Amino acid sequence: MAKSTRSKVKRSFRAKKRDEGVYAATEAARLERLHSKLTTKIDDGDEELAEPVEGDAAQDDSTPPDAMELDNPAKPSTTKPSRVSTHGPRNSRREEWRKSKGMTPVPKSTRMNRQGLPAARRKSGRPSRRR
Repeated sequence: MAKSTRSKVKRSFRAKKRDEGVYAATEAARLERLHSKLTTKIDDGDEELAEPVEGDAAQDDSTPPDAMELDNPAKPSTTKPSRVSTHGPRNSRREEWRKSKGMTPVPKSTRMNRQGLPAARRKSGRPSRRR
């Protein structure tokens, strides 16, 4: 029972290993590395990670408080992104290979059904699952 990684027992044992077990040294080194990285970013003057000063809140009153923050607010994008078509053939690797060999991308079907018409690719109306 309780083989899932969301299991409370497994999580508690992993936490115990991180704190005092085999992985304690590795975890401490990782935490120290991340801590030093963050402190250097703050010291270099990154306003993103630094704590806000009291004057910063009153600085920008033009945006509503629940507005979404943009990655680069200084340069608003005025160009519309190009739309990607999701309709039509997708040029699979098989089709690309056939084109490179000089063949047609999709081979023409030469099969005939009982009425003498070209056979369909799929058998419509027939369930694929065996019941």
